[in-house]
Amino acid sequence: MKNIFLILFLLITITLSAQEPPTPPAPPSAPSPEMKSDKKKDTTRINLGGTEVLIIEKENNKNDDSRKDDEDEEDDDDNDKDDEDMNDDDKAHMKKHKENTHPAKKSKSGAKVGFLDVDLGVNLFANSGDVSETLKNDLDLKFWSWSTTLNFLPTKIYLGSRNVRLMTAIGWRIGNYKFDNSIQFEPNQDLVYSLDSNIRRSRLHVQHLQVPLMLYFQSNKIKGLGRIGIGLGGYAGVKVHERSEVCYQNIDRHTVTKEDFGFEKFRYGVSGRVDIGFLKLFANLDLSDTWASNDLRTLECGLWFDF
Repeated sequence: MKNIFLILFLLITITLSAQEPPTPPAPPSAPSPEMKSDKKKDTTRINLGGTEVLIIEKENNKNDDSRKDDEDEEDDDDNDKDDEDMNDDDKAHMKKHKENTHPAKKSKSGAKVGFLDVDLGVNLFANSGDVSETLKNDLDLKFWSWSTTLNFLPTKIYLGSRNVRLMTAIGWRIGNYKFDNSIQFEPNQDLVYSLDSNIRRSRLHVQHLQVPLMLYFQSNKIKGLGRIGIGLGGYAGVKVHERSEVCYQNIDRHTVTKEDFGFEKFRYGVSGRVDIGFLKLFANLDLSDTWASNDLRTLECGLWFDF
């Protein structure tokens, strides 16, 4: 009986084993991807089985672009340096050629009219040996005897070149003569005055309309200095107004007298200018007498400004 059960157990075991599917063999391992790099072309090759993948990097183009940018920057720096080295005339010349203008060459203007020039200076007395020492001492001027000349419509007439020109304008001169001494002038008289200790301050005020004319020479622009110019000429004008102002010591009184105090009706003289960059100097010397029938003449010097 035991043998029979043993045989049945073996038969059942064999039958169950025959029904189980066999275990499939393990798949072959995939080949490792091969990566090939082409340094010259910056190309990477990847082989996946039967497929080849190419990765191309445009490194050379990037280098070329960056190199081109560097070259452009260097060119811009060179252009900026050239622009700095160019003077104003060269820049104006370049600007003119960049404009979309008619092919015909532009003709330069022969004159230029501005708006206003201003001469700001001080008045001094220049006299000959015929003037007495007493008169010199009595009419001694304070340093702040200011004069202001407004030159309207200053005109520059170029003589074949921008460096050589004639300069003229319509001038309105306002001159002040402030005296150190306590002095009072008699109206309607030619330089008649008296000394009065009660006077605290005394001055004469005169105005002229005049026309200057000057031959002016100017250099090209000098690096670090600017332009240097020199001019020689003259002026002529006519008196339009004069008055006297007196302030007294002990009483609060300021007297203004608008009368004729003997100033010459016509004024004329020689003038000169020297310019160094932004520093502009001028000097005017009257050839006419300041007052009639005497040898006192006005010397005026200071700075001039153009606007």
